[in-house]
Amino acid sequence: MKWFPLAAAVLFAGIAACDDDTTAPEDVAEFVIEVEGQEFKIRVSDSSTIADLEERLDSGEAGVILGELVEGDGGYNEPWSWHLDPATIEVADVAIEVCDGTPSMIEDDLEYWLETVGTYCPWGAEVISMDDD
Repeated sequence: MKWFPLAAAVLFAGIAACDDDTTAPEDVAEFVIEVEGQEFKIRVSDSSTIADLEERLDSGEAGVILGELVEGDGGYNEPWSWHLDPATIEVADVAIEVCDGTPSMIEDDLEYWLETVGTYCPWGAEVISMDDD
């Protein structure tokens, strides 16, 4: 029983340390993107990318937004049956033409886009709104 106070102190310290979770994302934001009159949503947790997208929203500037395509709407990109992997989303100056298109182009040939192209990078993407989570 002499070890009980020490064991209790170690256990308490371990439990207290669990409250300091630095792996959870600090910010998560969803943005609505418009491409040629069609909209889709992206979810972003990288603070630098969030700032870049907010800048695009404030300026109204259209340009390239790119990310890896994933099957399924991700819980936020309805009515589309695809979404962009939040960890791969970037605001870019330029991108290759093969990944440019509209949301409906991806939907109409989803297997090709997922298996052959792999990324989506609409050139004329405009950030039209933001929704903080």
